[in-house]
Amino acid sequence: MRVKQAVKHFTLLSMIAIGVSACSSTQEIAEQPAQASAVFEPIIEEMLIEEPEETISAVINNGVIDIPVLEDAQIFAEFSDALPAVINYFTHASEAQIINFYQQAFGEAYSQERKRERLTLKYQEAEETMRVVISQQNKKRQVDVIIESKL
Repeated sequence: MRVKQAVKHFTLLSMIAIGVSACSSTQEIAEQPAQASAVFEPIIEEMLIEEPEETISAVINNGVIDIPVLEDAQIFAEFSDALPAVINYFTHASEAQIINFYQQAFGEAYSQERKRERLTLKYQEAEETMRVVISQQNKKRQVDVIIESKL
């Protein structure tokens, strides 16, 4: 900042000196060889523009996909390296407990559909859509969570 102020003051002083010498009416100055005028290049300041902050998903954090599962989850398949990401597990939790768990994790489901003894819940958060499928398997419930990019 001080360098900019110094350049600004130097520029102003140079302009004043050139103006005063041009306004002088003595013969001596007129007889002296013309001095080259000072050439100043404008200072260009670049403004840093901050990118708008992206909405960050609770599921994807710094590129790591973390799919929430119930505490007693017996995971039998997980593919969470990239989108679409999938996790499949068994749990002893009731259907209502599973619905409540994912409502807390993803918010309110925008769609709920029951087909062939399977309940499918759909959620939307940031740029991702989440699908939770709950089905009865003997004395346990199978939960399949699929996360896809909306784009």
